[in-house]
Amino acid sequence: MKTRRGLVLMTGLAALLLLAACAAPASAAASAGGEPIPATWIDVYEAGDSVTVPLSLVQEKGNTHFSVTSSGTELDFMGYLLDDTLHVRANVCPPCRSRGFTLDGDILVCDTCGTKFDAKDGGGISGPCVDYPKAAAAYKIVDGVVTITLSDLVSAFSQTLVAG
Repeated sequence: MKTRRGLVLMTGLAALLLLAACAAPASAAASAGGEPIPATWIDVYEAGDSVTVPLSLVQEKGNTHFSVTSSGTELDFMGYLLDDTLHVRANVCPPCRSRGFTLDGDILVCDTCGTKFDAKDGGGISGPCVDYPKAAAAYKIVDGVVTITLSDLVSAFSQTLVAG
């Protein structure tokens, strides 16, 4: 009887260790339908026409927001991971003037009005601000550093301000 209990206990421990080893990181939880991930504001480094941020910071937080200044105006953006892919988008909901989105699975939810957007393509799904899709900004990742040009960010922001 002791041998059987020991075997059951060892089998249970092995299964638990296997599950723990295969657990998804926090940033992947959103893409797997885990708990919603509210955005964390982070600082980025601006130099000339480039903005940089360590990829590891976005990976750690899962959903981030950051601001840059262009022509004296502060513009907000989001960087989040979905299915191990980084997405950088304008972080603005023009009609309700929100500057925040929560990543809930593969959906971005406006923190002010509740409008839902597809996190993969930024397209509106439902809600009062559905006609203002979140435009993406192009980026490069080199040696673990995400680099985005200010002109690409400004373009994405401008596109998001226009209904359509």
